[in-house]
Amino acid sequence: MVVKVPLTHDTSSEAISTVISSILEAQNLIIICGAGISVSAGIPDFRSSQGLFTTGVLSKDLLDANVWKIPSEAASLCKTLAQLYQKCSQASPTPFHLALKMLDEKGGLRRVYTQNIDLLESKAGLSFGVPQTQDLKETPRCIPLHGTLETLACIKCCHQSQLHLHISTLMTGCLPLCPACQQVEEERQIMHKRPRTPGILIPNIVLYGQTHPAGDLLGQCIAHDANGDRKRVKADVLLVAGTSLKIPGVITAVHEFAQAVHVQNPGDGYKSIYLDQNPLPSKWDGVFDAWVSGDIQIFAQHLIRSLGPQSNHFVEDTIQSQYSTSITILAEDLPPEAAFFLKGRDHIMLHIRQPFYIPIL
Repeated sequence: MVVKVPLTHDTSSEAISTVISSILEAQNLIIICGAGISVSAGIPDFRSSQGLFTTGVLSKDLLDANVWKIPSEAASLCKTLAQLYQKCSQASPTPFHLALKMLDEKGGLRRVYTQNIDLLESKAGLSFGVPQTQDLKETPRCIPLHGTLETLACIKCCHQSQLHLHISTLMTGCLPLCPACQQVEEERQIMHKRPRTPGILIPNIVLYGQTHPAGDLLGQCIAHDANGDRKRVKADVLLVAGTSLKIPGVITAVHEFAQAVHVQNPGDGYKSIYLDQNPLPSKWDGVFDAWVSGDIQIFAQHLIRSLGPQSNHFVEDTIQSQYSTSITILAEDLPPEAAFFLKGRDHIMLHIRQPFYIPIL
């Protein structure tokens, strides 16, 4: 049975302390995260009350692999992704993203698998990308399971191009022509060869019904992270945050990691943890040990605080980085005279236009 752990600003909670201790003591921590970790950065999720699916901004049909074959639907998706790219490019890492980097700095974080396409993990400083070779020692710390909005790829020649170079074309609902194909075509015309239609560029994201371009290497990486090898122990703690767990591939990965951590550590403590405001369906009993119910960013603040003074130098460096334009502050960290302005809330989120610096006292 999954233990429900309500999340509040109270850091004295024994249950919360147990969860955080499990994470901090892990030697091969696996984190799988979804859109919920980026909502406070101004990037909408999909299935919440304000999500893209719920509000009708986006439909599942538009995220089908065949969407590029249907001009009207392709045009709609182009505009939506262009707008989403603009939000992502302006967004700053949340406290949870910064906590990921701090865990990486501390040691013990094996891998972060993100379903998000916003690149905020990379902005927070994690090494980022998909496996390129079977030498898993070179695998980045954070792997995007569904691609990113950073680049476009030609459907004919596979040429890669930065999305920001084509944002104006996408905003009109059109897919840009591949510049590499166009150059080849110009050379063919000079040689009086038969003309060919240039390829089009499509966003490097993985849609429903589409195979991940690096699927085989990704599968090997997941198996290796879960089961270890002769020189390294298996994954020992699993944290799943900000995802509704609806994608089949992610569900499979969660089951694989959960099985691994329970075999590796059958004793006391939370070995598989689910962090989200939304309830965890009963079908996940036996997979997760604990459901931390509450605001993900509040949990991140607790986690950051628990990392201790030895991490202060890193927090200081991160907060004054070019990406830091927002931070969550817990009520308990504010002076008593500020209580009136909180109006009962247990935290506030500050957003400013320029990067800021907060000294660590």
